[in-house]
Amino acid sequence: MYTIKRVSEMVGVPVATLRAWQRRYGVVTPARSSGGYRLYRADDIAVLRRMQALVASGWSPKEASQAVAVGEARGAAPLVDLRQDELRRKPASPLGGTALDLVAAAAAMDPVAISRLLDERFAAISFEQLIDSWLLPELEHLGTAWATGEVTVAGEHMVAAAVQRRLNASFDAAGQASGGAPRVLTGLPSGCRHELGILSFATAARRQGIGVIYLGTDLPLADWMSAVARQRPDAVVIAVPMPSDVAPAVELVRGVVARQTLIAVGGQHQDAVVDAGALGDPLAVALGHSVSDAAATLWDLVMSVRT
Repeated sequence: MYTIKRVSEMVGVPVATLRAWQRRYGVVTPARSSGGYRLYRADDIAVLRRMQALVASGWSPKEASQAVAVGEARGAAPLVDLRQDELRRKPASPLGGTALDLVAAAAAMDPVAISRLLDERFAAISFEQLIDSWLLPELEHLGTAWATGEVTVAGEHMVAAAVQRRLNASFDAAGQASGGAPRVLTGLPSGCRHELGILSFATAARRQGIGVIYLGTDLPLADWMSAVARQRPDAVVIAVPMPSDVAPAVELVRGVVARQTLIAVGGQHQDAVVDAGALGDPLAVALGHSVSDAAATLWDLVMSVRT
């Protein structure tokens, strides 16, 4: 049996959060010592670890608790079965196959299948349609499959590397915009490393005719400010792919706005930046969750600022 302090250390969740999960969602019911202290079993810790993995991958605590509860009722390998059932219920992709394809290839750690699938998808429709209708949703499914144990870290990395190679090639193929085109700096704030979404956007923006300077991942605030001062871009675009990316994104938004430069924010957790009050200034805007729409919106924003 383990105390709540020890469980907090083992699971990587603050004590206050563990208490809130128990109170609000009833994810576990720890025993009580004679002195009234919570005591957790190994099974409780396993449940809390599964919930933490889902929350870390982007699920809300309420959704994660419901998934854990359903999984526990089913017994062994609970969340894997749950997620597979959800994916099988999804309608077929307009490109053919189902949304489970890439997850299955990652679970099998089959590099040939991964490459073949990506090649087929990239060749089938426009880049923008591919990103919005298939690739980004598929990567979200892959992240969930990793969190639930259906896909190993190696399988997830194998897919990410293959996608990265194709996005890099697409970015280069889009070419540099003409000299009079709007110029945009894009990348990720300090500590942020999940770049497939922002690289997808950078490619779509280049294809829109915007001059994109891609600064990559995990760029410290001081270096962002230096780049803005040196390049004097029409706008800065960043993404907030993970909950842990919100705080550095908020800091960067405020720094860029202080320099009177437009900054636009995308990514799965951009709404948290809105909630933090960092996007109240006219120079700080959210781009929404469609890559193609975001690229078009950015063009309109930049051109309106220019005029």
